Amino acid sequence: MVELTQIEVAACYMKNEDPPHLNSKPASPEDDLARLVADIERALEQRHYARAAQLVHTNIAASFFGFPTAQFTEILGRLVRNLQEPPTFVSAAYRILTASSADLAHTNGLMESLDSDDPAQMFVLAMFRMSDFRIHGHITEALEQVDTAEHYLSQLRAGLDPRSGWLLHSAVQMGTTAMLAGDFTRALSSLRRAQMLPAIPMFTFLQREAIVKSALIHACFGNAATADGLLKRTKNIPRTSSWLETHIDTQEEFVRILTYSGNLEEALDRLEAISLQEIGEMWPFYIVAFHRVLEASGHHDELEHRLEMYDSLPLPRIDGEGFTGSIIPLKRAMVALSVGRGSEALKFLERTDQSITYTKLVKIAADLYVGRIRQAMDQAYGLRKETRGFRLMEIRRLSLLSASQYMDGDLGGCIQTLAGTASLPRGLSPTETLLFPHEMIQLAQEHVENWPKKSAGHSIFLRELPKPGRALTGREIDILELLAQGYSRAEIADRLFISVSTVKSQLQSLYRKLEVSSAADAIFEGERRGVL
Repeated sequence: MVELTQIEVAACYMKNEDPPHLNSKPASPEDDLARLVADIERALEQRHYARAAQLVHTNIAASFFGFPTAQFTEILGRLVRNLQEPPTFVSAAYRILTASSADLAHTNGLMESLDSDDPAQMFVLAMFRMSDFRIHGHITEALEQVDTAEHYLSQLRAGLDPRSGWLLHSAVQMGTTAMLAGDFTRALSSLRRAQMLPAIPMFTFLQREAIVKSALIHACFGNAATADGLLKRTKNIPRTSSWLETHIDTQEEFVRILTYSGNLEEALDRLEAISLQEIGEMWPFYIVAFHRVLEASGHHDELEHRLEMYDSLPLPRIDGEGFTGSIIPLKRAMVALSVGRGSEALKFLERTDQSITYTKLVKIAADLYVGRIRQAMDQAYGLRKETRGFRLMEIRRLSLLSASQYMDGDLGGCIQTLAGTASLPRGLSPTETLLFPHEMIQLAQEHVENWPKKSAGHSIFLRELPKPGRALTGREIDILELLAQGYSRAEIADRLFISVSTVKSQLQSLYRKLEVSSAADAIFEGERRGVL
């Protein structure tokens, strides 16, 4: 049976950020973590490798967070090279940290040295695999390993000491994996579990990380007030000398920027001050923050340029896999929609994970822009269960619903939806109103009594919607599609069981809406807008 201290090995390899080596907080004499680091360094200096290996082995999770990643990898390498029989999971961890691509963690070699009937060892292997896949952007496979790890963890939980540290770390890392996969409900559940575990002096940074990441989810998709409340709880958590503290500080700054209601240019300056090195694997939430601030401040050209640049970077992601593989094409699709490049937006949406709620919201927006109003309305109604519990996503859904009602000519239904939105708990903040198009904001300010009268900037969602009466009807789209396939007016009339005069009337209407004067131009404009 593997000892519990060995299980800690797996849990500590779930972080893939490169720490700011030169800016790590100096070790404090009162810091248990700093004292452990000093003891390991002393043993290595004296070439007491067996002693150093024992310290690392029995405190593996703390050792990982006490040393910068590169230094810790070097220490493991020295132990592997200088010990005749290094601990199995120490050598395995060294292979994991030096693997160059996904699933190259010598899994077969690990299996040969592990007991497949031992749930503790299988839990370790699942944690190794989760780390390996996540580091290289394979979020789907990483999430599958969370399921496996939780299965074995359920068999071990009753006999585990929560003070060992690895249980806390595994909960945080399972939450992080779910977070990057876009399963925010599951992420919050895991992170909440981490917060409920007993405080461990050497691992207080992990509980702070769990709280801050929960706040980050709420700042992006949930409730800003909840995010603020969570951050207040971190003030009473003592800091350690771990390099992870500075990464948590960066995530906390994301939260404060996303919930900031002051000057947008100041918020932008604060974002610019954050280096990519400090962001680590939380880079998708950096994209969310940059999009929100640049869009609200009206810097649309700069936003498009930044997104194009980020799309070209070798970030750890795979198109269509989770939140990491979707956030950039989603934001690029939103920009393309706002300037009438519908076909380009649809190509971006093809690169996203279709199961994520945020993707579904943007796809509804795409339907609105290209004129599929009734389809957008039906989908907005149907998405209620998925946005429940995430305030900002629910507000986006209501924004889409009100916009579809407005474009469909249902002014009464639109105002009713806006009034219902304004009646949400705590009402709407000026920042939250930016999730509505300009037309909806004006309408609400005129007809909804408790709607905020002041705006916090430019709309950041559904910008530049087609005017009512400018969206193509379903029949007009059918005619345009047949026109693009080369059918004549008579053939179109025959296929749709309508008269030629009706086809002519419908063509005149769609020409007017597309602002063209010929069939060729109508087809071109339909393709540009994404209707075809």
